[in-house]
Amino acid sequence: MQKDDATWLNYCYIAFAVLVAYVCHKVTEMIGEQFGWVDVYDWYPIVNSMCSLVLGAGSALWLRSDPERREYHLSAIAEVQKVAWPSYPDTKKMTSIVVVFVAIFSVILTAFDLVWSKVLQFLFV
Repeated sequence: MQKDDATWLNYCYIAFAVLVAYVCHKVTEMIGEQFGWVDVYDWYPIVNSMCSLVLGAGSALWLRSDPERREYHLSAIAEVQKVAWPSYPDTKKMTSIVVVFVAIFSVILTAFDLVWSKVLQFLFV
């Protein structure tokens, strides 16, 4: 376990808390608008924001609270660091190969689709 890994894991927990808080805020805001609570209650936006922040912080603390879970996350980071990632030219080459094959198969499928539509149109019309 390196200090860098633990620091990155803490950043991930913070990002997760922000994401959970944002999603909770948007969902409860939408529910409040659908039921008309935003217009009726002046305090609703403040309570919505506070509850979203509490849920986001609580979810991050829950993730961090279990030592086994934290150790699992740190070991996952260590495994990802062992991966031999392809270089930029290799990635560019493999991407171009995939694009060419997708284009070829899309032309083939389009041709089959046109042929079958003409055959079925001829048979049933």
